[in-house]
Amino acid sequence: MNGKGNIYMPNRRIIKAKDLGGINIFQDPKRGTIFYDFITKKGYILTSSDVKTYTIFSAMLPLCIIVAFAAASLFSFNYAIAILIFLALYIVVEITFRLMFFYKLPVAENWHPLKKENIVVSMARNFNNVRLIILIIMLVLLTALMPLYANMEKLQGINLYACYLISLITFIGTVISIMALITRIKNNY
Repeated sequence: MNGKGNIYMPNRRIIKAKDLGGINIFQDPKRGTIFYDFITKKGYILTSSDVKTYTIFSAMLPLCIIVAFAAASLFSFNYAIAILIFLALYIVVEITFRLMFFYKLPVAENWHPLKKENIVVSMARNFNNVRLIILIIMLVLLTALMPLYANMEKLQGINLYACYLISLITFIGTVISIMALITRIKNNY
């Protein structure tokens, strides 16, 4: 039972949300598509009618990052203020996601992921080729643009290190995405 009193009903008709993918999304043959919340350690059942809402909420994290970066660069805010803006936006989005969508889903009672998949295997299994290629292109652009931006703006101190840190993180994400694409092609997922 979850916060709203929804109980997983074994006789409930399962409509798999096949369009969903991600690290927290699992396919269960008995229950359908499960969103596993690593914070509450519960699985929530997603149906095809939940795909649109879940997709909108899952796009909010990149949107929060973009807004924070825009606040830092366009309005000449300090990066500390941009981080606070990001955290405030993310907390509001996370609370909204949990209250308006997440806790209204039925709970998959006594369900746990069989094993934690490697992030490369998980991305290869859950993302299609086009999605991975677009992700790789975006990460490569961000990896290249951050040092270029730091050089053009002649950033110094913590701002310079923040740009290089973001560039390093996106480079690691690029490598993981390329490995996922290679794994996907190699294993015919």
